[in-house]
Amino acid sequence: MKATQLLSNILCIASLTAQPVSAIVGGTAASADSAPFTVSIITKTWTGNTHSCGGSLISAKTVLTSAYCVDGSSASGLAVRVGSLERSSGGRVEQVKEVFLHPQYSSNSQDNDYAIIHLQNSVTDILPALISKEEPVSGAPLTLYGWGKTDKASQEDSKTLQQLHTTFINQSDCNELWSDTIVVTSDKNCDAAPEKNQGSCYRDQGGPVVNEFGEIVGLIGKYNYCQEDSNGRPDINAATIDEIQWIDDNTV
Repeated sequence: MKATQLLSNILCIASLTAQPVSAIVGGTAASADSAPFTVSIITKTWTGNTHSCGGSLISAKTVLTSAYCVDGSSASGLAVRVGSLERSSGGRVEQVKEVFLHPQYSSNSQDNDYAIIHLQNSVTDILPALISKEEPVSGAPLTLYGWGKTDKASQEDSKTLQQLHTTFINQSDCNELWSDTIVVTSDKNCDAAPEKNQGSCYRDQGGPVVNEFGEIVGLIGKYNYCQEDSNGRPDINAATIDEIQWIDDNTV
């Protein structure tokens, strides 16, 4: 199937199966109970604390995010805001004890884009996320969560947590759509929004991609709607199903 026809079919499925949306890019404000395990990864700088990526609390002391988000950062240079829908206020800021990048992470290809953060203190008042042990079928409903840009041309991140309802695209179909630019390897999966002007954006990376049961199936990746060469193609995410063992081994 030609890539253009495949993209047309995927967008058609997405428009039929996804929930309606109004204003991540093209999303809506998330509610307090929609994904309470979503956290903001904070980078500490001499000018103050800055939201850099999303993440997910997967145990009382463990956060799952993208390696891209924390590559080159020390534990002392990071913090995590938990328990808030607001990007830079509310909830509380937890300090980081240790950071672990996946041993096969590649900053060039974004392969194995996974990282684990251990917190200094336990978070006992938020139910951690579950990671799905099954890959969704093509066209299955997904939801993305993030505090990234809500406008491709804007320099501002969203002040409140955004969500976007999308649909699952398997690695093979996604690779066909991106084949002129990059190789979508087996450690990735994709999602398609119902409209071409919707999708994840800068500083949404590392945030959760969840299935209809609220379980994590992926982490928002670098190749998203706001990439110059996306051209309406699906967002590329880090698939979690094949890394459950590594994640479990590094969860405390």
